[in-house]
Amino acid sequence: MTNNNNKYKKLRQLQAQYVAQLPSTLDALNNAWLRTMNENGTEALDLLRQLAHNLTGSAGTFGFPAISVEARNLEENLRKADVPQKLTDSTKKTIASLLQHINSLAKQEPSNQQYSPPLEEGADSTSSQFDRLIYVIEDDLLLAKEIASQLGYFNYEVQTFSSTEPALVAIQQRMPSAMIIDVRLKEGELAGPNFAKFFNEFSSARIPSIFISAKDNWQARLAAVQANGSAYLTKPLDFNDLFEHLEELTTRQIPEPLKVLIVDDMKVLAEHYATVLRASGMRVETISNIDGLLEKLSDFKPELILMDIYMPQCSGLEVAKVIRQKDELIGVPIIFLSTESDPSQRLFAMELGGDDFLQKPVTNEHLLASVRSRALRFRKLRSYMLNDGLTGLFNHVSIKTLLEAEVSRAQRQTKPLSFAMIDIDHFKVVNDTYGHPAGDRVLKNVARMLKKRLRKSDLIGRYGGEEFAIILPETDIKTAEKILNGVRENFSRITQQNADDQFSCTLSAGITQLIPGDNVDRVISAADTALYEAKEGGRNEVCIK
Repeated sequence: MTNNNNKYKKLRQLQAQYVAQLPSTLDALNNAWLRTMNENGTEALDLLRQLAHNLTGSAGTFGFPAISVEARNLEENLRKADVPQKLTDSTKKTIASLLQHINSLAKQEPSNQQYSPPLEEGADSTSSQFDRLIYVIEDDLLLAKEIASQLGYFNYEVQTFSSTEPALVAIQQRMPSAMIIDVRLKEGELAGPNFAKFFNEFSSARIPSIFISAKDNWQARLAAVQANGSAYLTKPLDFNDLFEHLEELTTRQIPEPLKVLIVDDMKVLAEHYATVLRASGMRVETISNIDGLLEKLSDFKPELILMDIYMPQCSGLEVAKVIRQKDELIGVPIIFLSTESDPSQRLFAMELGGDDFLQKPVTNEHLLASVRSRALRFRKLRSYMLNDGLTGLFNHVSIKTLLEAEVSRAQRQTKPLSFAMIDIDHFKVVNDTYGHPAGDRVLKNVARMLKKRLRKSDLIGRYGGEEFAIILPETDIKTAEKILNGVRENFSRITQQNADDQFSCTLSAGITQLIPGDNVDRVISAADTALYEAKEGGRNEVCIK
């Protein structure tokens, strides 16, 4: 069964669950009305309003559009008085008639006509999948070995071949993510492009190819283009260029799933919305008890909040005001869900921190479109604010904010957390000797190395200048030391290049581990002190504090 069928099956199960609960829901509605007529207080009337509101928003979603319409009329009539005594005889008669009609409609079979809209197949939840296998076809064995070594430092898996025949056999057994091919091989002057062109003509699979050559002439470049080459690099190789081209070819940009938090006291309805959004590839969590909302927001870090505007504990408007008190949550979009049709009430909700307003019952298509567009816009704007323009890593403010959140989470969950500061040794000498463009390439290589060698859960930022900061959640200091020593050792072996000059750089790092009762300032200060000790100790080393 496909993922799409699984989601549709889940929706039908939720509908069956709703239908099974409907008689008890209507019993509660009828009892609340009887209590309202027999009691002087507002408790029963408030409960009746809440039940009518829930029915308005949910019945249409689960195949009872007529009940939703009548429940909306019921809700509007109940708003005509703040206490039971102010309900007129005419209003009471209307309410009784509406309740009778709702009970009658509930005996009918639910409609599935608009209950099964086309749901998109879920996206792969893997972020930026990194394909590591590279084939190098080069008859200069020393150069092939150097290419393999340099790529290996960035965590690529490399196989080398001195001719096309063994490469073709290897391809039939395991497809690489990309090939680096010399234009001239022992089979002929244009053997590299001819091999790639032959393979592409007789295979449905296309392997991206980077051609390298000692020649920079029209014939060789044309042959590379005709073989669908992705790049043409001349010898001596600039490894910086090779790294950048290869990264573009082998990093499939599968975006992170959008993260949505649903706040709704009706669990079955919240789960319906969640199922619809998950079917389109989103990560969704739901919460019905707002007491744990701030903790959930801190841990989940949603890119959009979908929230009912009327809830028993407090209103969605009040919840939004609390959320907007947190600096890190000011920009997170909030979409209100409500049966409210009064335009003035909608505007009031927007003024209190809402970004959109969807009227229940909302169709699956409308829900998907609204959530996706708002969440994607937030993600794009956030990337401009959070990321360093040169390296693509988190910027100084972002990494400090993330550290505050991770420190809080680690202390709350009593889990280890390590924090590291990394600095490029003698970086001023690099800029003074080779120029700032060369320095920028070194900075990009550091960022590339950290992204390739660290784990997906680790958070990496450019702290300033040539300094980088790394947050390693659920990691003790010894493990962090081992990881960063691996980064340091590999980076020192990378060939940095500027025009015809080749040079190497080293890194120094300081690491600290979170201790009970710790705060962010102490963590940063300890890592900085450890980094200073690494510098004073001779550089190209990792110190812990």
